[in-house]
Parts: sequence; structure tokens; C-alpha cells
Amino acid sequence: MASVGNDGGEQITLNIMPMLDIFSILILFLLMSFSTDPVSHDLNESTELPESATLNSLDEVPAIVLGVNEILVNGKKIVTLINKDVQERDSSQGAIHDLFLELEKLAEANKRFSKTDKKKPGTLTVEIDKKHKFKLLKRVMLSAQQADFVKFKLMVSKLRG
Repeated sequence: MASVGNDGGEQITLNIMPMLDIFSILILFLLMSFSTDPVSHDLNESTELPESATLNSLDEVPAIVLGVNEILVNGKKIVTLINKDVQERDSSQGAIHDLFLELEKLAEANKRFSKTDKKKPGTLTVEIDKKHKFKLLKRVMLSAQQADFVKFKLMVSKLRG
């Protein structure tokens, strides 16, 4: 934009307000497109999650799914549940033997491929149907603990209301 200066010469000025508006919109668009929402995950169709008033984001894909009729580790069926519980032949000192063996394999694989601290305890995310009794979750946690997984993240659905 040109204007006449005090000495009679032409003085050129630039109106930067429209440029600032464009940069503001661009920054806002970039920030909004960067997602910090919880991890999206397709649930097992036979699992109905319990509700929670607080919902934190997960930073990894669930490793254990406790469906109505089975226990899965990374999508692989490990144990069949009868009446929403583990059969006695699958149980060993309160833990679930086949689940322990599968988690032990995962723990060893994690230690081999981990370039960081090899003594860092493992973390598991558990997806459990809300109709299961706490006894089953305790057995799963005991099995995981014996395989060196001591941190747990439990999946829940957001409380509606």
C-alpha cells in the first residue's frame, strides 16, 4: 500500500494483518489435525467393556482379551472359558498355565528386540468383558506377573451421561 510521506515522497507500507490471519488459521488447522485422542481399537465383538468416568489414552494395542468364552493373546486363542472361568486342568497354583507360557514367550521376544533397558518390567493392556468375575482377572494378572509383566492397563468404555 502506497501513501505520501512527510517529505512529499511516496512511502510504501505493508498490511500484514491478512497474512497473520492466514498463518493463524493454518496453525489452528495443523494443531487440530494432530490427534491426541485415545488409540482407536476394534473390540472383540463378544466383549462388552465396563464403563469409566475417566478415560486416559492407551499407548499400545491390547495384548490380552478376555472374551465371554475365550482368552486371546494378540488375537491368538490361548484358553477356552467354561461358564466364564478357567477349567481346573488349565490352572496351576492360581495362575493360568497356557496363558503364562504364551506371555513368557512374549516377554522373551520383547527382551531380545528391546534396545533399551532389558530389566524394565513389561506392560500389558487387558480388554475384559464386564460380566467376568474379578477372580478371573486376578488369575490373568498372576500369570502375567510370573512372566515378568507387572504393569497393567485396563480398557474401559467412556461413561455416557
